[in-house]
Amino acid sequence: AFVASWRYLGATARTITRDEQRLTNRLALRRMVRASVTAMRVYYVLDDWRARRRLARHDIATTSGARHVDIPLAESLNYIEQIYADYLVYADRAAFSGTVAEIGPGDNFGLALLLLKCGADWVHAIDRYHSQRNAGHQAAIYEALAARHDLSDLFDGNLVEGTLRRLSYHAGLPAERFFREHDIRFDAILSRAVMEHLYDPLAALDDMAAAMAPGGIMIHRIDLRDHGMFAGHHPLTFLTSSERLHKAMTRGSGRPNRVLLPEWRQWLAGSGLHGSLRITRLAGIADEIAPASWDEVDTGLREQALACVREIRLQLPAPLKDFTDDDLAVAGCVLVAQKPWQATEMATSKTDI
Repeated sequence: AFVASWRYLGATARTITRDEQRLTNRLALRRMVRASVTAMRVYYVLDDWRARRRLARHDIATTSGARHVDIPLAESLNYIEQIYADYLVYADRAAFSGTVAEIGPGDNFGLALLLLKCGADWVHAIDRYHSQRNAGHQAAIYEALAARHDLSDLFDGNLVEGTLRRLSYHAGLPAERFFREHDIRFDAILSRAVMEHLYDPLAALDDMAAAMAPGGIMIHRIDLRDHGMFAGHHPLTFLTSSERLHKAMTRGSGRPNRVLLPEWRQWLAGSGLHGSLRITRLAGIADEIAPASWDEVDTGLREQALACVREIRLQLPAPLKDFTDDDLAVAGCVLVAQKPWQATEMATSKTDI
C-alpha cells in the first residue's frame, strides 16, 4: 500500500509539473506575441475569422460587455446609476419618456429599469452578442436596485432578468439590422461604448435617425481608443494598420471599428438633426474629461495629446494621415442629436471640435 501510494503521489506530482510547464509556456508565448505588433495582427486576423464562423452558427456568447461579472455589488449599483445620470445630463432632461432603445446593454438591464421607473413606456435592449452573466450577482443587483428605487412592480414574480416587464431583449441582432427591420418609432436611442464596435456605425446612425419620432433624441458615448488591442505599445498603434487589414482584424469580433472624430462630425453635419459632438477623452491620457469643445479643453492636456499624435504620425496610412493632429488627438466623444418636432425646423449642430 505504501509503494502504491508513493507511486500515486509521484505520478500526481509529475502531472502537476507538466501542467505548470504548459501554463508557463503559454504565458511565455503570450508575452512574445504581445511584444510584436506584427504577431498581434496575425492573431487578430485569425481570431476574427473564428468569430465570423461562430456568428455564422449563431453562437453569440461572449465575455465582452460582462461589466458586472466580478465587481462588488456597490460598484455595480453606482455604475448603473451614474450612466443613467450621465444620459440625463447629456440630454438636458429630467427623464426619458415613450419608447427607448438601449444599444449594447451587456450583462445587465439596470439602466432599462431606471428608464422604465422614471417615465419610459417600453425599452428595447439591442445586442449583437449575449454577454456572460453571473446569475447570482445579477439577482443581487436587481434586488438592491428594486429596494433603492422601488422597482418591484417592474417584475412579474422573482426579481430576475426573465421576469422583467415592458422590456424586449433582442440578442443576436446587430444595430445595423435592428432599426432597418423593425417598424418602431423611438423617443430616445442610447448607447455607451458601443458605437465603436459596430461594423457599419454610420449606416446604423442613418437608420436610427429614420426610426426616431419627432422630437426624439439619440445619445452615443463613443470610445475611440483601441480597447487594449495593442497594450504595451504606443496608444495609437491601432491606427497604423491599413484599412483592409484593420477590417480583417475587427469586423466579426466587434473590436474597435476605427471610425474617428471627423467621420462622426461629418455624419452629424449632414444628418438634418439638431446636435452636438463633445470631447470626453484625449489620446495618451488615461482619465476622462467632462464633455467639452477642443478650445475648452485644458491647454496642457491638449498639448500632451498632440505630442502623442506626432510620435506616430509618420506611420499612419491613408486616409488617416490626412486627418489633422487635433482630430487624431481626440480619443472619445459624446454625440447628441435630436430630431426636429416639425420637418420645417432648421437643424443646428455644434460640431466645433
